[in-house]
Amino acid sequence: MTTAAQSTTRFSTTKDGVSMNWHYCLKRGVIGFAPLIPLLLLASLFVAAPAQAAGGLAMSGSFYNQGFEIPQGSSVSAPSVYVVVFNQGDEAFGVRMSWEAPVGVNITLSDDDFTLGPGEQQKVLVGVEVSHDAAPGEYEISVTAESYKQGGDGIQVMGAAGQSATLVVLGDSASVTAQAASPDGEPVVATVRLFKVIDDRNYEVAYSETGTLDATVAPGSFLASAYVGGEKLAEESFNVATGEEKTVTLTVGTIYFEGFGIVPNYHTKTGELAFAQIVYTVRNLYQPVADAEIILLVTRDGASLEEISLATLSPLDIGRAGLNYNYIPSGGWVDGSYGFKLQLNLDGEPYATTLEEQFDVSNGGAAGGGDGGGGGVSAALIVGIAAAVLAAGGIGYLLVRRRRA
Repeated sequence: MTTAAQSTTRFSTTKDGVSMNWHYCLKRGVIGFAPLIPLLLLASLFVAAPAQAAGGLAMSGSFYNQGFEIPQGSSVSAPSVYVVVFNQGDEAFGVRMSWEAPVGVNITLSDDDFTLGPGEQQKVLVGVEVSHDAAPGEYEISVTAESYKQGGDGIQVMGAAGQSATLVVLGDSASVTAQAASPDGEPVVATVRLFKVIDDRNYEVAYSETGTLDATVAPGSFLASAYVGGEKLAEESFNVATGEEKTVTLTVGTIYFEGFGIVPNYHTKTGELAFAQIVYTVRNLYQPVADAEIILLVTRDGASLEEISLATLSPLDIGRAGLNYNYIPSGGWVDGSYGFKLQLNLDGEPYATTLEEQFDVSNGGAAGGGDGGGGGVSAALIVGIAAAVLAAGGIGYLLVRRRRA
């Protein structure tokens, strides 16, 4: 096995022959060199099972049990790859996360510095990125949690726990595209997961919430699955050879948003923005539902702005329901980037969503003052809404606006 050639963490690389973990503490003058000697024993903490250290720190999770086979220039990141850090002691402490990997390999952590009270735990997602320059071979990679507390003498290290896993960097690769689609081939927003099958075990290598997944993978056997509302609706097994570009369509018969668009409307006299028209179609290919509700989720500059109930469909029958809504912010239009996303709740629980559409407002909403972002409705969407209304005998649904705190 090739040994790790570089230790790279938030506090680790090397500086003048001293690891940055040490240099960080020495520079702050909080502890001397002698107390750091026990840190040389950290390697013994990397075990293939949940680990526990002094001071109540413990770690479990799935990271150590992953079979990472990653081509140069690719990565693995999925909710199923993680560690969980526990405080099993009787006092709060801070936790710093670090990692070790060979040159050309980067490990990403969803959290790298946090505090745990007695009995608390924190789940940390782990991703592995392999650069084009990484040398092919087999390596050991590791993730460490170090507990500490601040006292009168500065930062005091209390303990550490970690997990290690095997990484195989490959020079050969293939590509996979997996797309969730309706029976007539229309794209569906869904959760798509891609697993590599090794010795009859599934290792997740890619994940997407958009309905489309593109991944560079190691050649071999795979399983792709599509989920809507947490329910697995389709899956397909397949093999991919070196250099192959594989496309997989996962057909789902479900309830989804067939179309979604934002159309800005301006006052003819003043040229100021009046409202943004939300136009969409809900399509039910599954079964009649007694209670369905459409929620509009609005953000401004990335921060949540408001949630509005647009429509209650009781029942939601098989077929299409074409709807629209004229949106004006409760506080009026303010310059910024607005994000719009629809959510379908069935029996009060989230089931399906759209992708977020962006709409930029500037110069007080004057015509031409924003780029409109995703503002625009395709002809297919308009025809779909018209067809849905005609199919319902020209009777539209009552749109009820209800603001939520």
